[in-house]
Amino acid sequence: MRIIITGGTGLIGRPLSQALATEGHEVIVLSRQPDKTKNLPAGVRLQKWDGKSAEGWGELADGAGAIVNLAGAGIADERWSAARKQLIRQSRIDAGKAVMEVISAARVKPGVLIQASA
Repeated sequence: MRIIITGGTGLIGRPLSQALATEGHEVIVLSRQPDKTKNLPAGVRLQKWDGKSAEGWGELADGAGAIVNLAGAGIADERWSAARKQLIRQSRIDAGKAVMEVISAARVKPGVLIQASA
């Protein structure tokens, strides 16, 4: 099954992508930070994504078995100022909207959408 994971280089996304690839799934990780992809498991494909638009990856969702949306600014990266809280919240809203836009445009909708954030 083709599985797209947004935030696939994060704390949960990295081990999830590894487990799914090990089980033989076609795993595509969307990431804003391709420099973190050095140690992605074999068989995991990387697609650069800005974290807020449907541009550049929509065609991958067409017929995918699942999309797992874990994207968002890291909650432990910096002290939580008012601006940081807004960034954390907005990054999740933007990612969720982009995922829904991609699913809406897909001819063959993904079978499952899983969305989670810390």
